[in-house]
Amino acid sequence: MTICTNLPCLLSGGGNAAKYLKESLAIDFNETTGDGLFTLKEGECMGACGDAPVCLLNDKSMLSFMGPEKIDKLLTDLRENS
Repeated sequence: MTICTNLPCLLSGGGNAAKYLKESLAIDFNETTGDGLFTLKEGECMGACGDAPVCLLNDKSMLSFMGPEKIDKLLTDLRENS
């Protein structure tokens, strides 16, 4: 999972989303959870500044407006479907 930390995303909550992901997963950037399900990366601009904060899942799926509620739902869904 890669979260955009470029300036437009940071100004639109990307820093808070990154912090929330780190706390929720109990890892930092470039680390993987103990169960191997999640690796958290810091990313540059993904070209979706209007949808910030954005996250890229498995280098394939762009996820927009990633606040705490959407992050919680995503993590729950991914854990249930792993």
